[in-house]
This record gives sequence, structure tokens and C-alpha cells, in this order.
Amino acid sequence: MLLNKNIQENYTKLQGSRQLVLPLDYGLMIAENEPVRLLDAVLEELNYTKLQRLYSSKGRKSAVPPDILFKVYCFAMLEGIYSSRAIQRQCEVNLQYKWLLQGYPVPSHMAFQRFFSRMTLSVLKDLFSQFITVLSRLDSINFAEVFIDGTKLEANANRYTFVWKKKIQRELNKIPGELESLTGEIFRATGEDLRACSDELLLHLLQEQVQALHITFVYGKGSRKTQWQRWFERCEEIVNKRHEYERHLEILGERNSYSKTDPDATFMRLKEDHMLNGQLKPAYNIQLAVHSEYILGVGVYANPTDVNTLIPFMKELGELHDKKFSYVVADAGYDSYENFDWLQKHNYASCIKPQNHERDKKKFYREDIGRAENMTYSKETDTYTCAKGRKLTFKFSKKTKKKSGVVIYSRIYECGSCNKCGLRSKCQKPYKGKQPKNNKRLYISTYYNLLQKDNLSRFTTEYGTLLRVNRSIQIEGAFGVIKQDYRYKRMLRRGKENVEKDLYFIAFGFNLRKLYNRIQANRIGQSLFAINEVA
Repeated sequence: MLLNKNIQENYTKLQGSRQLVLPLDYGLMIAENEPVRLLDAVLEELNYTKLQRLYSSKGRKSAVPPDILFKVYCFAMLEGIYSSRAIQRQCEVNLQYKWLLQGYPVPSHMAFQRFFSRMTLSVLKDLFSQFITVLSRLDSINFAEVFIDGTKLEANANRYTFVWKKKIQRELNKIPGELESLTGEIFRATGEDLRACSDELLLHLLQEQVQALHITFVYGKGSRKTQWQRWFERCEEIVNKRHEYERHLEILGERNSYSKTDPDATFMRLKEDHMLNGQLKPAYNIQLAVHSEYILGVGVYANPTDVNTLIPFMKELGELHDKKFSYVVADAGYDSYENFDWLQKHNYASCIKPQNHERDKKKFYREDIGRAENMTYSKETDTYTCAKGRKLTFKFSKKTKKKSGVVIYSRIYECGSCNKCGLRSKCQKPYKGKQPKNNKRLYISTYYNLLQKDNLSRFTTEYGTLLRVNRSIQIEGAFGVIKQDYRYKRMLRRGKENVEKDLYFIAFGFNLRKLYNRIQANRIGQSLFAINEVA
């Protein structure tokens, strides 16, 4: 009989003798050192005026104020909960979420989804900027150095929905030939020369001709199409294909590929290669800026490499925060002429690992007689002396313009004669199995060399070594926490803006968890890890 009483939609009856208790405040049952209390206190310092403006003052008000929804959403990110249904479930059964709701009814999963959709990226960045300002008053955020690194995360898109730029351009180049074939066929059949017409004009003329002849289009099995209908359908197909290819190229922009299910995603080669065949997958290049173990900025880019992301990412950081970093610390993937030049012109001290830093330590690299670094340079005569003792003199200057628009000037040095040189095979490496016939040339970018030396002078100092060690700890540690602890290895949303908003919410949760851990470990005020502490 007891079983029958429990088969019902709502369980309101008590099966045993229990005392009815009405709690006055959920906070009384939450321990004083729980992260939710810290989260509520820190986020209470923010100004939510811009967030509240996203909700109309007319009509029915939101059941839960947006600032409270924001706190609940950030707390879910802190705990690694991303599903809106899972957040709703936590609000129903978890005392900490109930305490954050402050007596308001439990929002449905659609309320959290609408909250995310209504939140604009500009408002979220404004809240994040305020959040970093509050953290700077609580901990050691002094904008002295910033650690930058990137990773490629798979997009929330189907893997075989690729559109390749080269194929689209190849198919688009076939359109004029197909149009010429069609107009030639019409000319041979009717004697009317329409070869100067565009595809849309030809389609319009064919439509007028069909209407003038009162031709009725037929379809299906057993129906015989007229020649005019066939010409019209071929021309219509050509026009539709051209429009489709042009639309693909417009979406592609400067990229080489995109996904049909997430047009903002670009196909890249990822580290997580489950099939072990080097297959490209739709992904985003995620950039993080970390300082004092806190994430201070997030960037989402379509570039598969990091070298072209540093300048736009630094510009975004400058717009996000009022203060400016002193040192920019990154790995060898950011070593380039453009990056060094831009950082120096904007008064940033670079501490970037040189591309050949590890190779310079190798014996075969130090003994490579073909490199300019292993030749003797005479400043008086402006010449290089090779291992054979022959002079490489200055011949001319060369100007190279890169895709980014930056112009690089190089000085070309050439040997007078490399004939009968016994070291030629070691000095001039064979290309495709053949020995070069031209004399040895060196391409020297004087300004780039100066920028590299200036960067190396900071990179090899004691403080530079400390920054290098902390880069591997802090920025790599942040990616490790997000991927492993938060289990965020694949994008959950589609579209660049939604992906960036999602990552900023994760940054809120990450930073709040980091502040809590630093308080518990008594590490407040410690910006960098000491080298002996790491060892």
C-alpha cells in the first residue's frame, strides 16, 4: 500500500515522522570558507547598469534580476557546469545556488539561454574590465608583465562540412567557359550573337524569348523539353552557381577554408588527432593573456598560427584595460619582424623566445658555415668572410611586402666567385638534389637583427629567465586547468561572438577560483613564482 501512495506526480506527504523546519537563511548552512561567498562579495562590486539596459523597462520584468543571473552563471562556470539544464538543476537542489538567487524563483534553462543570448560582447567585456579592477585591489595585479600563448580548440561544427577557397576559385573560373559554350551553341542554332552578354543579361533575354514564344516548361518522366527550356535552365544554373561561389568567397575573406555549420570556424590541424592521419578539423585559435595567474584577456582568431595574432590581441587588451603592460612574454611562435617592430613602437618590452634559441645550442647549427652568424663580418668594409676566406660584398637592397602590409628591407651580400670551392657543398645546401649554380648570397635584415638583439638582451637576463619560467607555469597552467579540470576541450557554441562570450564567462569562473585558491594558500601578493621555488 505504501508503494501505491508514492506513484504520483508530486511528493507532498511525509512518509515518516519528521519535524518541519523553516530555514530563515540558506547562508546559515553554507560554510564561511566556501567560494560562493567570495564570488558574491567580489561580483557585488561591479556596476551592472549596462547589463540592466539590455532588459527593456516596458512590459513584464524578468522574474530574476539580470545581476543575480550573472552571479549564478559565473558560479556555474567556476564549478565547470556549462549546460543550461544542469545549471537549472543546481538551482533546484544546491543550497549555494539558492543562496545566490536570494529568494527569487528558480530560473528555467531557457532563462539562462536567453540571458546568454541577450548578453552582448561589449557589455561582458565592460564587466570583465571592472572585475579585473576589483581583483587589482585585492591581489597583486600591477600590469608589470603579461604572458601570452594560444591553443587551437575544435569548433562545435561538423567535421566534413568544409569549403575550400582554392576549389571555389577553381570552379568560379570555369563559369566564363560554360557561359561561352552556351552562347556559342545559341549562335550556331539561331544565328543570334549573344557572346558579349553577361550571364544575368543572357538569362533575362532567354526569359523574354520564352515568353514571346509562349513556351510552357515541362518536367518529369515522359516529358520532352524544348531547346529554349534547356538553354534557359543551363543559364539559370550558371547564374546560381556564380552567386553561390561569390557568397562562399565573401564568407571566406582572407581565410582558406570554413565550415558550413559554423562559418566562423577555420579548418586547422589539431594536436588531438584521434585517427592519426593529420586530418584537418574546424577550430578556433584561442589566445589567453595571463598575469599573476589570472586571465586578463581572451582572443578568438581564425589564424592557424600564433604569429599573426599578437598585434590584434595586444590592441584588444589595450582597449579592455586602462593600464598598459610593461613586458610581453611569449614563446617562439610569436617571433617575427612585425611583432618586434610593433611592440617597440608602442613602448612594450618584449621577452619572446627566439625561433632558433634551441637550435643554436646544437653542434651542427653552430658549425654550419653557410649561416651569416658563423661568418666574420667587417664593419669597416661592410663585407662577410666565409670559411674559405672569400669576401661577400654588398650588392643591392631588396624590399619585401608581407601579407600584413609591413615592408621589410634586406641587404643582399654576394660572393665574387664560388667556383672551385671545396666547401661549396657545405656552404650552399643542395636544392631538390641539385647544387645551386649561382654564387653564395646572404639576405640580411639589419633592423630585424637589431630588434632580435634587443629582445635577446632581456631574454637572457636573470629577470628574463624568471619570466620564462613563469610563462611555462602560468599560461600553460591556465590552459591545463581549462582543458583538464574544466573539461573544456571543444567549443560548446557556434559563431565567433558566442565562442568569445563563452570564454569570457569561463575566465570569470577561472579567476574567481584562482583568487579563492590563492587566499586559502596564503599567496596573495605573490605575482611570480621564484625559480628555486619551482625547482
